[in-house]
Amino acid sequence: MHERLHSELYASIATLDQLKKLYDLGAVDIRSYQRESQALLQDVRSQLENMKRMGFDISTFVSTERIIEAFPEAANLLRLSSHAPRRSLQGMTLDQFYDYIGLAVLDVATEHSSKGLMGLAELIVEVVRRLPELESVTYNDVIESVNRVADNGLIPGIRTLRGGVKVVELRPLELRRDQADVINLAASKGYVSVEEVIMQMKWSEDHARQVLSSLVEAGMAVADIRFSTGGRYYFPGLRARDSSDPRVTGAY
Repeated sequence: MHERLHSELYASIATLDQLKKLYDLGAVDIRSYQRESQALLQDVRSQLENMKRMGFDISTFVSTERIIEAFPEAANLLRLSSHAPRRSLQGMTLDQFYDYIGLAVLDVATEHSSKGLMGLAELIVEVVRRLPELESVTYNDVIESVNRVADNGLIPGIRTLRGGVKVVELRPLELRRDQADVINLAASKGYVSVEEVIMQMKWSEDHARQVLSSLVEAGMAVADIRFSTGGRYYFPGLRARDSSDPRVTGAY
């Protein structure tokens, strides 16, 4: 009974943590996140109350299972700790820690500035890979550093497109609504075809090609008009890459 309760609670907390990370990356829309997170929060709190009534010590469970370290997002939502543990170099203050990560953010932004924008998850993976001296860096650590760099006016920062897709603007962009819609459509796989744009947006072919051409001119898209591809437009800043870095998966 004891082990089953702990197992169910652990699984619920892990699910809540993963949901929050997916939402932060724009993979879950806000309505779905609010609905599902509230249900999970209620479920976890109910399980915690049941454990208390049965005489189990919640603090011991949290400590033994390393809940705060393993699931910092869920721990924060559940108020299991006033703050998640920070990973930093020895002797660094929190501000110095974020500044250190911020330098890597600027390196990535500079290298990819010609693309105009970059998927948030993609940027996080590249930043973490540039910091091998840090044992682990959380998604929130990188996001906080991106926000600080943006606050200092060095990059425009994180932008959420319609539909919840989150990207980082690497240089000032003035995206029209129709351009943003196309980027949002291409976000999941890094490219889009003329036919997809016409069908999904219900635009005329002329308008679809005009918007796509404007994105090519802005440096955000690359056209591949070979017959075999049906006229694809690739977005290098959104192209999926291998994110199997063990320090990123499992150490958010």
